[in-house]
Amino acid sequence: MRFTAMTREREPSSKAYRQHRFENTERTARETIEAEQRARREKTKRLKELRLSREGGKAPATE
Repeated sequence: MRFTAMTREREPSSKAYRQHRFENTERTARETIEAEQRARREKTKRLKELRLSREGGKAPATE
């Protein structure tokens, strides 16, 4: 009796279900990687613009 109370329903083990779950995982991973790359490019662009604006504001003989 106790054993039956502890069991839970199993996920479907059909090939189509596994394939669908795999594709969702792959898509999520790809989207995450793309978002990280996009954020890195934007950060690099902002830092470059900031550096150029600071260099443009300095007098060249100060260093």
